[in-house]
Amino acid sequence: MKVLFLFPDFGLVKNRQGRTVLERGGWYWEGIASLSAVLKRGGHQTSLLHLDGPIERQPFLARLKQEAPDLVALSLRTQVYRAAAEYALWASQAGYRTIAGSYHPTVNPEETIATPGIDMLCIGEGEVPMVELCDRLQTGRPYDDIPGLWVKRDGEIVRNPVGPLTEDLDTLPLPDFELFDYSKLQSSQTYTAMAMLTRGCPYSCTYCVNHKLRALYPNRNRWLRTRTPENAIEYLRRLREVYPEMRYLRIMDDIFHYSEDWLAKFLPAYKKEFGWPFAINHRPNRFTERAAKMLAEAGCYQVYFGVESGNETVRNQVIGRQMSEQQIKDAFRFARENGIRTSAYNMVGLPHENLSRVLDTVKLNAELRPNRVFSPIFCPYPQTQLHDIAVEAGFCRPNDQYEEDVILEMPDFPPQQILFARANFRNLVHLYGLLRALPRFLGKPLERLADKIILSRRLPHGFLTNAADAWSDAEERLKSAVRQRNANFYVFLRDRVVGNRV
Repeated sequence: MKVLFLFPDFGLVKNRQGRTVLERGGWYWEGIASLSAVLKRGGHQTSLLHLDGPIERQPFLARLKQEAPDLVALSLRTQVYRAAAEYALWASQAGYRTIAGSYHPTVNPEETIATPGIDMLCIGEGEVPMVELCDRLQTGRPYDDIPGLWVKRDGEIVRNPVGPLTEDLDTLPLPDFELFDYSKLQSSQTYTAMAMLTRGCPYSCTYCVNHKLRALYPNRNRWLRTRTPENAIEYLRRLREVYPEMRYLRIMDDIFHYSEDWLAKFLPAYKKEFGWPFAINHRPNRFTERAAKMLAEAGCYQVYFGVESGNETVRNQVIGRQMSEQQIKDAFRFARENGIRTSAYNMVGLPHENLSRVLDTVKLNAELRPNRVFSPIFCPYPQTQLHDIAVEAGFCRPNDQYEEDVILEMPDFPPQQILFARANFRNLVHLYGLLRALPRFLGKPLERLADKIILSRRLPHGFLTNAADAWSDAEERLKSAVRQRNANFYVFLRDRVVGNRV
């Protein structure tokens, strides 16, 4: 059996003028690499059609003819679902059998299986069902009873329940890194490789589908899993073989690592054998002083924290983060004191938010002093609790307009203010950081004045949004040009010159 993985790795979003524009991708995807590895171990063949932008029908069909797969497996994210559904139809019309998997089919199986051109879908992790499917297809056996698969059969849909999780990640083969062309990946422009050593997140933030994913499995209590430190080292050895040019490592685990005892075993071995500077994700209420010291000693240069909201009501009651402001402050302090740069992820336009509550987030960021801040506009993805909260409050219809910049319509937070908050978030963090650096007798009255001006409905939100966006666009174009033309110079600027600025 030969499986062609189809990975639409791009986004189609509306720009500030209301036109749909392309956001090109070009990223490594662990799920596809893992599926390819287990299929190859089972004696099957695999290949990858990695689309960093849309493709026309004829070139698409020509590529399928060249690959001659027995099965076309589409990896579908919600944001690109509409475009990818067309590829499934083209493949099916040309006589190829298709299966869809990844996040969108898992959380929206009924919509996915009803899509013309999709013959089957896989819900949840696909290593076990995909190997079983290919084994049966190869030998001509029925395949409509495989756990985790939904199959169209004689005008009906067979909906099989999901089987158990693979509890021991060490039993899986190392990912098929070679499936990806590292010379064309976005991360390779800065000599960075991506890795994922754990699966699952123990938390249930309302903007995330994590609670839905956990609930799929009969052994859901084993949702959070990790490779052993020894296996993680083997993983990185193999990654180094495939991409010897790498200088940096980006670990994509939701939390790296939830076990400090695991870190105590892994990090010394990592430092001894590899020593690449690495960046991680972590959660403020799990990040301790001990973890910060161990990570810094091993070469961690950047940690990405989800702050999300500086307003306690929004943070804990609306989005369910369940962490205190002090825990967030402590996490950033632990990182800073150990020489680790920090990035703060925030969201604006959350349900029941307004500009005053966004200012709480701005002020918290000013106090945290992150090296980088991110402030995207909230999107109510389906099957999340926060989507349902927004719909029940009347802020949006059941959402299928993922290309829109602002989806929620809230009486206390009109779209022009949401756009203003997004565009000027970093500038406002700078402003309040400067005000709080002043002597209190001067800084406090100036901060109250700034609050009054920013919250005034007379403020020209549209003009300030356009000005900030124009500056941001120019900055991104410059960074992209430098990165593409002289990666070494870009890395030098990032690490030595501007690396410590928001």
